[in-house]
Amino acid sequence: MTMGRTALPRLAAAVFLMIAIVVAVIELGRDGKEVRFSEPIAAVSDPLSAELQRCQALGDAALEDKSCLDVWAENRRRFLTPGSPLDGRE
Repeated sequence: MTMGRTALPRLAAAVFLMIAIVVAVIELGRDGKEVRFSEPIAAVSDPLSAELQRCQALGDAALEDKSCLDVWAENRRRFLTPGSPLDGRE
């Protein structure tokens, strides 16, 4: 048994409609609450980590921030140098 020429487009439209309904129901059930990401649970005792978080919060402005550029370079050095500990301690 073969599908007619219109069966496949109708099936695709039905699937799309079902997905749209599910998304609409989920959005209506949110009650206007915004999803917020919390801060990491671990305490930031490492100054490098604290500065990386500050730069992350700056968004695109961090691309112009000299301090952020320096911190990213140091983070790359710590991460990519073979045999170097991640916390910077020797």
